[in-house]
Amino acid sequence: MEEMNDTQNIQEKTAEKALAAGKVNNENGGKKGKKKALLLILLLLIIAGAGGGYWWYTHNQVMDATTKYWFDRLAQDGSLQGKTPTEVQGILNSVVEEGMFNVSMNAKAIFNDAKSEGSIGLENIPENRYYCRVVIRRDDTNEVLYESQGIKPGQYIDKIKLKQNLPAGNYACTAQVIATDPESLDDIGQVQVKIQVNVLN
Repeated sequence: MEEMNDTQNIQEKTAEKALAAGKVNNENGGKKGKKKALLLILLLLIIAGAGGGYWWYTHNQVMDATTKYWFDRLAQDGSLQGKTPTEVQGILNSVVEEGMFNVSMNAKAIFNDAKSEGSIGLENIPENRYYCRVVIRRDDTNEVLYESQGIKPGQYIDKIKLKQNLPAGNYACTAQVIATDPESLDDIGQVQVKIQVNVLN
């Protein structure tokens, strides 16, 4: 009987040790699982941050390394083709310090809806010696509907998107075209032009 009791005690102690070992293993496994999950979340956050940074860089203006002036990423080299006199606001002539500043822009910018692109036809002609940028505001509310960054002489911006979600309608606006000296980067003058922003739907 004593041998049986001893055997039983040994079996019970062995079972208790096995249970304790299993509990320790489970705790260790749980801790390792948590660490892996945290590392995975951290990795995903790093990837998301890097992706967001790349998106911002590619979807925003780029600073010129030489002048440290912000140029618009939508600005293209060359001249706009095929504009009729009725499409153009006219050549904006303004005497700015040493010379004439000439810019052309569409008299009417038409958008299919507030989220679609419309043609502004803004052109800083090659003969200019100044950089320029433009701010378009509604005449009734003074809300900014569009704002460009710098455009060099011999560059243009054609298609743009509005900053405001406008309902369908015709909006009287003022385009403020600001001239900037390419050497000092000081704003040296501006031209204000009346244009129409037409949202069809």
